[in-house]
Amino acid sequence: MAKLGYTWYPKDWGNSESVFELSLSERGLYREFIDLAMLNDNKTEIKKDVWIRKFCVSKEDLEFILCKLITLNLIEFRDNILFIPSCESRLKLVRGGSNGGKKSKPTPKPNSKPTPKPFESLNEKNDKPIAKQREIETKIEIESKVKEIKIEDIKLYFFENGFSEISAQKFFDYYSIANWKDSKGNKVKNWKQKAQAVWFKDENKTQSNEPKFVC
Repeated sequence: MAKLGYTWYPKDWGNSESVFELSLSERGLYREFIDLAMLNDNKTEIKKDVWIRKFCVSKEDLEFILCKLITLNLIEFRDNILFIPSCESRLKLVRGGSNGGKKSKPTPKPNSKPTPKPFESLNEKNDKPIAKQREIETKIEIESKVKEIKIEDIKLYFFENGFSEISAQKFFDYYSIANWKDSKGNKVKNWKQKAQAVWFKDENKTQSNEPKFVC
């Protein structure tokens, strides 16, 4: 495949919650991996020894960054291939013969029948959403986000902020048992903010004799 020059979107990069979790060095290596993915059709061969020399990074630091990128679902290892999910949509356009940008929509055929309006609410009639339905939909959305909380993400976040794995486990157990509600019965909408406000205390910091978190 021909070498590809591609458009960079700073806004998407800056608004990415996963990228926000990365340090400056971790962002730099991830950015290098994106370039390799775009040049190699997302089929970059995994060569850790070469990456250590090319990017001037120690073996331990490389392994830690790779572990973090995998945990955040920014990269994947498929056998001996490095795959970056965020690059795939643009590469599909290139494989189809496009130089990038949005796919042009075909000219629609004239339709004699009027197109019915889609349902806007949960009932079978084409009514406007009522307040109760909007409340239900919001509750479903919040609960779906709660289900995505993983103990591995919590341990990594506590570790990066200097707190013990034991404290992270207590945090997870406390709120998961309560169906992710706080002591007042309110839903925990942002577990990171809750950890910073309530759990990040000096007595919970990692002690020198405690085992370090291993991804």
